[in-house]
Amino acid sequence: MSVQTQTLPQAEPGVPDLEFALTWYQRWLDAWNSHDPDRLKELVTDDFVLETPTTRLTHAQARGRQGASDYMRFVVGAYPDLTWEMIAPPMFRLDVRQVAFSWRGSGHFSGVLQPPGLIGTGNAFSFEGLEIFSFRGAMACRLNAVYDLATLNKQTGVHKAARSAE
Repeated sequence: MSVQTQTLPQAEPGVPDLEFALTWYQRWLDAWNSHDPDRLKELVTDDFVLETPTTRLTHAQARGRQGASDYMRFVVGAYPDLTWEMIAPPMFRLDVRQVAFSWRGSGHFSGVLQPPGLIGTGNAFSFEGLEIFSFRGAMACRLNAVYDLATLNKQTGVHKAARSAE
């Protein structure tokens, strides 16, 4: 049996300063809150990799600038009034240019989750998580997000919509 390993983009050595981190992350939030997927492209590298509980569960890949943009389309297609806010100061690694941001997302499941084609329930949601970004230059090369997908799915009713679609 052979195991294939993927090489993931790595952060540069060094520590990003607070001003850079806050400015960059505000641009990230502004892009998401505008619901304009193309705005993400100017914030990430060509080899950007985005990993979330959703991508892990669905085995979806969000790679590169287009992958980041496509992921936003997927998310805001299901949650068209989704908004994000930073809820705590950023945290920094001391050896590489990596920053963690705590956030809150809220909205309603009023769109369509495509795939698999689940019609929104209209249910409101509010959830919190952590995004860990690795940077090369002024752009993110990797995002690892952590949040409670099971609780989000219960709030939105995704689990019920999936059962009724069967």
